This record gives sequence, C-alpha cells and structure tokens, in this order.
Amino acid sequence: MNQTRKVGRALITAGLAAILMLVGACASTPPAPESALDAARVAISNAEKADAGRFAGAELGEARDKLALADTATRDENMVVAARLARESQVQAELASARTAAAKAASVNEEMGRGADALAEEMQRAGEPK
Repeated sequence: MNQTRKVGRALITAGLAAILMLVGACASTPPAPESALDAARVAISNAEKADAGRFAGAELGEARDKLALADTATRDENMVVAARLARESQVQAELASARTAAAKAASVNEEMGRGADALAEEMQRAGEPK
C-alpha cells in the first residue's frame, strides 16, 4: 500500500511537470506580429505607388528584403525577430516614400525655376525698344 502511494505521487508529480512544461512552451512563443507585417506591406505598396522604385530603389529593395526575412522568421516561429524585421521593413519603405517625394519636389522646383527664368527673359525682351 505504501508502494502504491509512492507510485501515485510519482505519477502526479510527473503529470504536473508535463503540464508546467506545456504551459511554459506555450507562453514562450509570442503571437505572430501580423499587424507589423501588414503595416510593412502597406508601406511598401504605398512606396511602389509613389514610384519609389525609380527614385529610391535601394531603400525599397531593402524594405522588400526585410519583409521577406520577417515572413521567414514568422514561419520559423521566431516572432521577436519577425516583429523587428517587419518594423525595419516598414521604416525602409517609409524612407523610400520620403526620398521619392523629396526627389519629385526637387524636380518640380527646378522646372519652376526654369519657367521663372524664361518669363524674366520674355519680360526683359518685351521692355526693350524696337
């Protein structure tokens, strides 16, 4: 009878240890960073629509690469790394968009400068006696 109690206690102890290990394993894997991945995808899409491939191709390429790495990390259940890479991808895509906007603004500024110069020349010619 004493032997039966020892076996029963051992089984209960083993069962509790197994439950604690399962709970610990579940608690150690954070959820997939879906919102960070989605935000990175949206930022890349916005950059592509803004023609960032033409004006900031390196930054856009890096954003795509980091998103691919984040997807791989998610599949490998390395959620902390996946979240970091997704955020980095989003930042790179936003940088590509900002550089694209700056390049487009500079182009418009140059065009306006040329137009102003042409107008000044025309006004100068119009003011000269014939």
